Amino acid sequence: MSTIVPLPVLVTVALVVGAVVAWVLSRRDSGWAEVVPAPPGSVLVLDEPEDLTGPLLEFAERAQSDPALRQIWVDEVIALLRGRWYAADLWQLLAAHLRPGTPGFWPGIDLCAEAQDLVYADLRGCEIRDAGFHGTRFLGNARFDDVVFTGSVTFEQSRFEYHAFFGGTRFRRGADFEGATFACNTSFAGMSAGDSTRFSGARFSARTDFTGAEFAAGVSFLGAGFAGPTTFRDARFGAEARFPDARFGSHTDFTGATAGAFRFAGAHARTEVRAVRTWPEGVGLGEPQRPGHWAEVRGV
Repeated sequence: MSTIVPLPVLVTVALVVGAVVAWVLSRRDSGWAEVVPAPPGSVLVLDEPEDLTGPLLEFAERAQSDPALRQIWVDEVIALLRGRWYAADLWQLLAAHLRPGTPGFWPGIDLCAEAQDLVYADLRGCEIRDAGFHGTRFLGNARFDDVVFTGSVTFEQSRFEYHAFFGGTRFRRGADFEGATFACNTSFAGMSAGDSTRFSGARFSARTDFTGAEFAAGVSFLGAGFAGPTTFRDARFGAEARFPDARFGSHTDFTGATAGAFRFAGAHARTEVRAVRTWPEGVGLGEPQRPGHWAEVRGV
């Protein structure tokens, strides 16, 4: 049996729909932002019609001749990058002034993007003084390859939701990654740190690569978790390499790694048939401790 909708109801619905359509069209014509589909896993964002590059380029030209404006310009770009999915042009503008060897390079610049979302961060080959990424969430690939950090650096409690690249990165004063989460593949291959570095409580969920990494001072992986295949092959630890209470869930390789001392007290490694591990000399599953120098890694 079909249902007949009363004429007054139909008229009311038509008027409401017409009013909504007219409102949307008026906002679009007046230059308001339009809602567009966002990439998977994101929230809805606004596709702003205005071109940001023009005003930023004009501001950058003024800053080029007036160094006092340069940090202000950089801070403005970082603010515009907050949660913005389509921002490749902004990253390019920023890198153009942070990359040594380019005509517009600005030395001594700080970056502060604490507790904000950065999408497809790309600072490859840049030079940065102090960097603050405490609690920052990186969406999409995070590219820090060959970056030189000349000052203090913190990624404490940050989250890398996709691949993280720190290959060849130089932390001249060390870095803090305490409590950081790496959800996908992570590379610190060939990185170097000139002072103490902390990865305490960090979580590495996929493939993790520290091949050839160099730590001039002590480094701590206290309570860190390595779920995927992990390598510290040929890594150089100038002081203690501390892994107390760390968890290794897959193939872990320390072949060729050297340190002032390796500390593995309380560390655990899963004993699976296909999980092959190469530990530093004197350290192995179930091997006795060498008092004062080597600690035991226990299979669980």
